[in-house]
Amino acid sequence: MSQSASRWRVAAVIPVFALFVAATPSATKGITYDFTMDTHNDNGKGKDFTMGGKGYVAGGNARIEFTNVNNPQMKAQGGPFAEGSYILFKGATREFIVVDTKRKQYADMNQDQLMQMTSMLTNLVKFEMTNVHLDANRVQPDTTVDGFRTQHYKLTQTYHMKLSMAFIHQETDVNTSGDYYYAHELDDLINPYMSTGWSSSTNFFNNADYTSQLKAVAAKMPHGVPVLAVIRSTNTDKKGKQQTGTTTMHSTNIVRGDIPASTFEIPAGYTKYEPPTQPAAGASDAQDANTQTDTTTKKKKHGLFHIPI
Repeated sequence: MSQSASRWRVAAVIPVFALFVAATPSATKGITYDFTMDTHNDNGKGKDFTMGGKGYVAGGNARIEFTNVNNPQMKAQGGPFAEGSYILFKGATREFIVVDTKRKQYADMNQDQLMQMTSMLTNLVKFEMTNVHLDANRVQPDTTVDGFRTQHYKLTQTYHMKLSMAFIHQETDVNTSGDYYYAHELDDLINPYMSTGWSSSTNFFNNADYTSQLKAVAAKMPHGVPVLAVIRSTNTDKKGKQQTGTTTMHSTNIVRGDIPASTFEIPAGYTKYEPPTQPAAGASDAQDANTQTDTTTKKKKHGLFHIPI
Protein backbone atom coordinates (compact mmCIF):
# COMPACT_ATOMS: atom_id res chain seq x y z
CA MET A 1 0.00 0.00 0.00
CA SER A 2 1.40 3.40 -0.98
CA GLN A 3 1.86 6.30 1.46
CA SER A 4 -1.13 8.09 -0.09
CA ALA A 5 -3.24 4.97 0.38
CA SER A 6 -2.13 4.82 4.01
CA ARG A 7 -3.31 8.41 4.53
CA TRP A 8 -6.61 7.51 2.88
CA ARG A 9 -7.20 4.60 5.23
CA VAL A 10 -6.29 6.64 8.32
CA ALA A 11 -8.67 9.41 7.20
CA ALA A 12 -11.42 6.89 6.52
CA VAL A 13 -11.44 5.53 10.09
CA ILE A 14 -11.14 8.87 11.93
CA PRO A 15 -14.95 9.38 12.04
CA VAL A 16 -15.28 5.93 13.60
CA PHE A 17 -13.02 7.08 16.44
CA ALA A 18 -15.50 9.99 16.72
CA LEU A 19 -13.06 12.29 18.57
CA PHE A 20 -15.86 13.48 20.84
CA VAL A 21 -17.06 11.93 24.08
CA ALA A 22 -20.73 11.41 24.90
CA ALA A 23 -22.07 12.19 28.36
CA THR A 24 -21.18 9.29 30.67
CA PRO A 25 -21.83 8.65 34.38
CA SER A 26 -19.01 9.37 36.81
CA ALA A 27 -17.05 6.39 38.10
CA THR A 28 -17.33 5.45 41.77
CA LYS A 29 -13.77 4.19 41.51
CA GLY A 30 -11.14 4.95 38.94
CA ILE A 31 -10.24 2.77 35.96
CA THR A 32 -6.88 2.13 34.36
CA TYR A 33 -6.65 0.32 31.05
CA ASP A 34 -4.49 -0.23 27.99
CA PHE A 35 -5.73 0.33 24.46
CA THR A 36 -4.61 -0.44 20.93
CA MET A 37 -5.83 0.75 17.53
CA ASP A 38 -4.33 -1.27 14.69
CA THR A 39 -5.02 -1.01 10.95
CA HIS A 40 -3.81 -3.91 8.82
CA ASN A 41 -3.71 -3.85 5.03
CA ASP A 42 -5.11 -7.22 3.95
CA ASN A 43 -3.29 -7.02 0.61
CA GLY A 44 0.00 -7.34 2.45
CA LYS A 45 1.56 -4.21 0.96
CA GLY A 46 2.88 -1.14 2.73
CA LYS A 47 3.10 -0.42 6.44
CA ASP A 48 0.39 -1.18 8.95
CA PHE A 49 -0.89 1.63 11.19
CA THR A 50 -0.53 1.09 14.93
CA MET A 51 -1.48 3.33 17.82
CA GLY A 52 -1.67 2.38 21.47
CA GLY A 53 -1.36 3.68 24.97
CA LYS A 54 -2.79 3.83 28.46
CA GLY A 55 -5.92 5.45 29.85
CA TYR A 56 -6.95 6.65 33.31
CA VAL A 57 -10.56 7.46 34.25
CA ALA A 58 -12.06 8.76 37.51
CA GLY A 59 -14.93 11.08 38.42
CA GLY A 60 -15.83 11.74 34.78
CA ASN A 61 -12.27 12.85 33.96
CA ALA A 62 -9.81 11.04 31.72
CA ARG A 63 -6.14 11.02 30.86
CA ILE A 64 -5.02 9.44 27.59
CA GLU A 65 -1.36 8.68 26.92
CA PHE A 66 -0.25 7.53 23.46
CA THR A 67 2.86 5.46 24.08
CA ASN A 68 3.04 3.87 20.63
CA VAL A 69 2.30 5.75 17.39
CA ASN A 70 4.01 4.34 14.30
CA ASN A 71 2.59 6.92 11.88
CA PRO A 72 5.14 9.74 11.33
CA GLN A 73 2.49 12.12 9.94
CA MET A 74 0.46 11.93 13.16
CA LYS A 75 3.57 12.43 15.28
CA ALA A 76 4.53 15.44 13.17
CA GLN A 77 1.13 17.07 13.80
CA GLY A 78 2.04 17.48 17.45
CA GLY A 79 -0.68 17.58 20.06
CA PRO A 80 -1.39 14.37 22.03
CA PHE A 81 0.38 12.14 19.49
CA ALA A 82 3.79 13.78 19.92
CA GLU A 83 6.36 12.01 22.07
CA GLY A 84 6.11 13.11 25.69
CA SER A 85 2.56 14.50 25.38
CA TYR A 86 -0.83 13.36 26.64
CA ILE A 87 -4.42 14.62 26.67
CA LEU A 88 -6.70 15.37 29.61
CA PHE A 89 -10.50 15.42 29.37
CA LYS A 90 -12.50 17.29 32.03
CA GLY A 91 -16.03 15.89 32.25
CA ALA A 92 -17.52 18.86 34.15
CA THR A 93 -16.38 21.50 31.65
CA ARG A 94 -16.15 19.33 28.49
CA GLU A 95 -12.60 20.66 28.21
CA PHE A 96 -9.66 19.03 26.43
CA ILE A 97 -6.11 19.82 27.58
CA VAL A 98 -2.99 18.70 25.73
CA VAL A 99 0.06 18.55 28.01
CA ASP A 100 3.57 18.65 26.55
CA THR A 101 6.04 17.29 29.11
CA LYS A 102 9.08 18.16 26.99
CA ARG A 103 8.29 21.88 26.69
CA LYS A 104 6.43 21.96 30.02
CA GLN A 105 3.47 23.61 28.30
CA TYR A 106 -0.23 22.91 27.92
CA ALA A 107 -3.02 24.00 25.59
CA ASP A 108 -6.70 23.82 26.45
CA MET A 109 -9.79 23.87 24.25
CA ASN A 110 -13.47 23.10 24.51
CA GLN A 111 -15.34 20.74 22.21
CA ASP A 112 -16.14 23.49 19.69
CA GLN A 113 -12.48 24.51 19.48
CA LEU A 114 -11.43 20.89 19.04
CA MET A 115 -13.90 20.64 16.18
CA GLN A 116 -12.39 23.77 14.64
CA MET A 117 -9.02 22.06 14.80
CA THR A 118 -10.58 19.12 12.96
CA SER A 119 -11.89 21.55 10.35
CA MET A 120 -8.31 22.75 9.81
CA LEU A 121 -7.43 19.20 8.82
CA THR A 122 -10.36 18.97 6.43
CA ASN A 123 -9.21 22.19 4.77
CA LEU A 124 -5.98 20.39 3.87
CA VAL A 125 -7.73 17.21 2.79
CA LYS A 126 -10.76 17.90 0.61
CA PHE A 127 -13.58 15.35 0.64
CA GLU A 128 -16.57 15.13 -1.69
CA MET A 129 -19.09 12.41 -0.80
CA THR A 130 -22.10 11.05 -2.69
CA ASN A 131 -24.38 7.99 -2.46
CA VAL A 132 -24.05 7.97 1.33
CA HIS A 133 -25.76 5.20 3.31
CA LEU A 134 -25.17 4.37 6.99
CA ASP A 135 -27.01 1.92 9.22
CA ALA A 136 -26.56 0.20 12.58
CA ASN A 137 -28.26 -2.79 14.19
CA ARG A 138 -27.84 -4.93 17.27
CA VAL A 139 -26.64 -8.47 16.63
CA GLN A 140 -28.06 -11.29 18.74
CA PRO A 141 -27.14 -13.21 20.80
CA ASP A 142 -24.92 -11.26 23.20
CA THR A 143 -21.36 -12.49 23.56
CA THR A 144 -18.43 -12.40 25.98
CA VAL A 145 -15.19 -10.50 25.30
CA ASP A 146 -12.24 -10.78 27.71
CA GLY A 147 -14.59 -12.00 30.43
CA PHE A 148 -17.05 -9.09 29.99
CA ARG A 149 -20.64 -9.73 28.88
CA THR A 150 -21.10 -7.49 25.85
CA GLN A 151 -23.76 -6.27 23.45
CA HIS A 152 -22.80 -6.65 19.79
CA TYR A 153 -23.67 -3.94 17.24
CA LYS A 154 -22.90 -3.84 13.53
CA LEU A 155 -22.38 -0.49 11.76
CA THR A 156 -22.25 -0.38 7.96
CA GLN A 157 -21.18 2.54 5.77
CA THR A 158 -21.14 2.89 1.99
CA TYR A 159 -20.38 6.01 -0.05
CA HIS A 160 -18.53 7.33 -3.07
CA MET A 161 -15.69 9.69 -2.21
CA LYS A 162 -13.40 12.07 -4.06
CA LEU A 163 -10.30 12.98 -2.06
CA SER A 164 -7.83 15.74 -2.88
CA MET A 165 -4.70 16.59 -0.89
CA ALA A 166 -1.87 18.61 -2.46
CA PHE A 167 -1.01 16.68 -5.63
CA ILE A 168 -2.94 13.56 -4.59
CA HIS A 169 -6.35 12.98 -6.16
CA GLN A 170 -8.33 9.79 -5.55
CA GLU A 171 -11.86 8.66 -6.34
CA THR A 172 -13.10 5.62 -4.46
CA ASP A 173 -16.17 3.60 -3.56
CA VAL A 174 -15.99 2.84 0.17
CA ASN A 175 -17.71 -0.10 1.85
CA THR A 176 -17.15 -0.46 5.60
CA SER A 177 -18.59 -2.92 8.10
CA GLY A 178 -17.80 -2.58 11.81
CA ASP A 179 -18.54 -4.92 14.72
CA TYR A 180 -18.65 -3.17 18.11
CA TYR A 181 -18.84 -4.92 21.49
CA TYR A 182 -19.99 -2.89 24.53
CA ALA A 183 -19.89 -3.99 28.18
CA HIS A 184 -22.58 -2.34 30.32
CA GLU A 185 -20.40 -2.59 33.44
CA LEU A 186 -17.86 -0.35 31.67
CA ASP A 187 -20.26 2.46 30.76
CA ASP A 188 -18.00 4.90 32.63
CA LEU A 189 -14.96 4.08 30.49
CA ILE A 190 -13.72 7.19 28.64
CA ASN A 191 -11.49 7.48 25.61
CA PRO A 192 -12.30 10.32 23.16
CA TYR A 193 -10.45 8.52 20.35
CA MET A 194 -12.43 5.28 20.66
CA SER A 195 -15.88 6.51 21.71
CA THR A 196 -18.95 6.00 19.55
CA GLY A 197 -20.75 8.86 21.28
CA TRP A 198 -21.05 11.02 18.20
CA SER A 199 -21.99 14.68 18.44
CA SER A 200 -24.63 16.01 16.08
CA SER A 201 -22.13 18.64 14.95
CA THR A 202 -19.33 16.18 14.21
CA ASN A 203 -18.63 16.76 10.53
CA PHE A 204 -15.12 15.61 9.70
CA PHE A 205 -16.00 15.08 6.04
CA ASN A 206 -17.88 18.41 5.75
CA ASN A 207 -20.91 16.56 4.40
CA ALA A 208 -24.35 17.29 5.84
CA ASP A 209 -25.88 14.01 4.61
CA TYR A 210 -23.11 11.94 6.20
CA THR A 211 -23.38 13.88 9.47
CA SER A 212 -27.16 13.47 9.60
CA GLN A 213 -27.00 9.73 9.01
CA LEU A 214 -24.11 9.37 11.48
CA LYS A 215 -26.23 11.04 14.15
CA ALA A 216 -29.13 8.69 13.38
CA VAL A 217 -27.08 5.49 13.65
CA ALA A 218 -25.34 6.77 16.80
CA ALA A 219 -28.77 6.98 18.46
CA LYS A 220 -29.13 3.22 17.94
CA MET A 221 -25.83 2.38 19.64
CA PRO A 222 -24.41 2.78 23.15
CA HIS A 223 -22.61 6.11 23.61
CA GLY A 224 -19.44 4.78 25.10
CA VAL A 225 -16.19 2.96 24.49
CA PRO A 226 -16.41 -0.57 23.09
CA VAL A 227 -14.26 -3.24 24.70
CA LEU A 228 -13.56 -4.43 21.18
CA ALA A 229 -14.28 -3.07 17.70
CA VAL A 230 -13.34 -4.72 14.40
CA ILE A 231 -13.85 -2.57 11.29
CA ARG A 232 -13.40 -4.06 7.82
CA SER A 233 -13.23 -1.77 4.80
CA THR A 234 -12.99 -2.20 1.04
CA ASN A 235 -11.99 0.71 -1.21
CA THR A 236 -12.56 0.31 -4.95
CA ASP A 237 -11.02 2.83 -7.36
CA LYS A 238 -12.28 3.91 -10.79
CA LYS A 239 -10.40 1.06 -12.47
CA GLY A 240 -12.00 -1.54 -10.21
CA LYS A 241 -8.84 -2.15 -8.17
CA GLN A 242 -9.64 -2.97 -4.57
CA GLN A 243 -7.78 -2.35 -1.33
CA THR A 244 -9.05 -4.08 1.79
CA GLY A 245 -8.08 -3.44 5.37
CA THR A 246 -9.06 -4.25 8.93
CA THR A 247 -8.94 -1.85 11.89
CA THR A 248 -9.09 -3.33 15.39
CA MET A 249 -9.66 -1.23 18.53
CA HIS A 250 -9.21 -3.11 21.80
CA SER A 251 -9.34 -2.08 25.47
CA THR A 252 -7.42 -4.49 27.73
CA ASN A 253 -6.00 -4.84 31.25
CA ILE A 254 -9.02 -3.00 32.65
CA VAL A 255 -8.61 -2.53 36.41
CA ARG A 256 -10.71 -0.57 38.92
CA GLY A 257 -8.99 1.19 41.79
CA ASP A 258 -8.19 4.53 43.36
CA ILE A 259 -6.42 7.03 41.10
CA PRO A 260 -4.78 10.18 42.56
CA ALA A 261 -6.56 13.42 41.62
CA SER A 262 -3.22 14.81 40.44
CA THR A 263 -3.37 12.39 37.50
CA PHE A 264 -5.92 14.70 35.89
CA GLU A 265 -4.27 18.01 36.76
CA ILE A 266 -1.75 20.12 34.83
CA PRO A 267 1.67 19.68 36.50
CA ALA A 268 2.89 22.60 38.61
CA GLY A 269 5.12 25.07 36.80
CA TYR A 270 3.74 24.40 33.32
CA THR A 271 2.84 27.43 31.21
CA LYS A 272 -0.06 27.84 28.83
CA TYR A 273 0.86 27.67 25.16
CA GLU A 274 0.05 30.86 23.26
CA PRO A 275 0.16 30.65 19.45
CA PRO A 276 2.46 33.20 17.79
CA THR A 277 0.74 36.39 16.66
CA GLN A 278 0.91 37.63 13.09
CA PRO A 279 3.13 40.74 12.60
CA ALA A 280 1.57 44.02 11.50
CA ALA A 281 1.35 44.57 7.76
CA GLY A 282 4.04 47.29 7.73
CA ALA A 283 6.44 45.32 9.87
CA SER A 284 5.87 42.13 7.91
CA ASP A 285 7.69 43.31 4.76
CA ALA A 286 10.70 44.55 6.73
CA GLN A 287 10.83 41.34 8.71
CA ASP A 288 10.68 39.26 5.54
CA ALA A 289 13.59 41.22 4.05
CA ASN A 290 15.73 40.78 7.15
CA THR A 291 15.00 37.10 7.69
CA GLN A 292 14.75 35.79 4.14
CA THR A 293 18.18 34.17 4.25
CA ASP A 294 17.62 32.78 7.73
CA THR A 295 14.56 30.80 6.69
CA THR A 296 16.62 28.81 4.22
CA THR A 297 19.04 27.63 6.88
CA LYS A 298 16.91 27.36 10.01
CA LYS A 299 14.21 24.82 10.65
CA LYS A 300 10.86 26.21 11.70
CA LYS A 301 10.00 25.50 15.32
CA HIS A 302 6.47 24.26 15.73
CA GLY A 303 4.20 24.95 18.65
CA LEU A 304 2.10 22.52 20.62
CA PHE A 305 -0.33 22.27 17.72
CA HIS A 306 0.76 22.39 14.11
CA ILE A 307 -0.21 20.85 10.81
CA PRO A 308 2.63 20.14 8.37
CA ILE A 309 1.94 21.19 4.78
